[in-house]
Amino acid sequence: MKKIGMGLALVVGLTACGRAPEPASGEPASVASVRAASPDSRGDAVTPYARADRALAERRLMSPRGDNAIEHYLAAREDATEAARAQTALAELQPYVVIAAEQAIVRGDAAEAERLLALIERVDARAPALPRLRTGIAALQREQAAQATIAALETPPPSVMVAPRPTTAPPPTVAEEPAPASASTPVATNPPPPPAPVMAEMPLPSAAVARVAPTIRTPRLVQDAQPRYPLPALRARIEGQADVAFTIQPDGSVRDVRLLSSSPAGLFDASALAVAQRWRFEPSGQAHASQRTVRFRLPADAKGGAD
Repeated sequence: MKKIGMGLALVVGLTACGRAPEPASGEPASVASVRAASPDSRGDAVTPYARADRALAERRLMSPRGDNAIEHYLAAREDATEAARAQTALAELQPYVVIAAEQAIVRGDAAEAERLLALIERVDARAPALPRLRTGIAALQREQAAQATIAALETPPPSVMVAPRPTTAPPPTVAEEPAPASASTPVATNPPPPPAPVMAEMPLPSAAVARVAPTIRTPRLVQDAQPRYPLPALRARIEGQADVAFTIQPDGSVRDVRLLSSSPAGLFDASALAVAQRWRFEPSGQAHASQRTVRFRLPADAKGGAD
């Protein structure tokens, strides 16, 4: 058991580079048993089983794609004469494929993790590790999609220069010169009008003061609720906010919730709309249009983990 454990640790280090376990004394017991069960086929690599044995000897356990020991053993399993020992070899090598898939998830290589997951499914469609690997790959893909959305939001849009519209100056005003008066034509001179009388400003009586319409008071919030922090935003350590508009019903419930704006766009929308449905206000007997800002802030322990 100690020898198998040492070999397993060696294969974990090598599978990230697509290498099989080391031979001789450092070779895992499971790989050694696969080689012992196969005939010496160094001079004849024609059958799938012989090609699998050659790939195993050349440390091509699960890569490159299409020419590795796992895929050749899978092909050999289709041959009735080789099916039994090919299945035995696959059962011995399957744990190393699982370890390689887990390492691909840890380093963020979703494409390689999916390829190895497909190999495990071909080896054993009911392998216990399959649900765990599928969940890990799905979470990795969601996180990468959220990061891509954030990167796109942080990229500033290209600036567009708008040329100013030309302004036309008004045509110059030509002053008309008065016609010269003849000596025989009398010129009538009008005296300037008397100045308008200045009316003293009289204070208005109190009855004439314009009445100011009373302001409608927004009902008081009596039941608040905490929004659910979206998992992609929590994993990526993202904070933001969303502005929502809604109608306060006469009984204080909330209806007609709609999104006004959010930042980052699309990340907190669903959570903000959901929490607004749970708010309750003081009943006022009439409907009121209102709006609020839902802020999403990371807890202190989550902020510390991001540093």
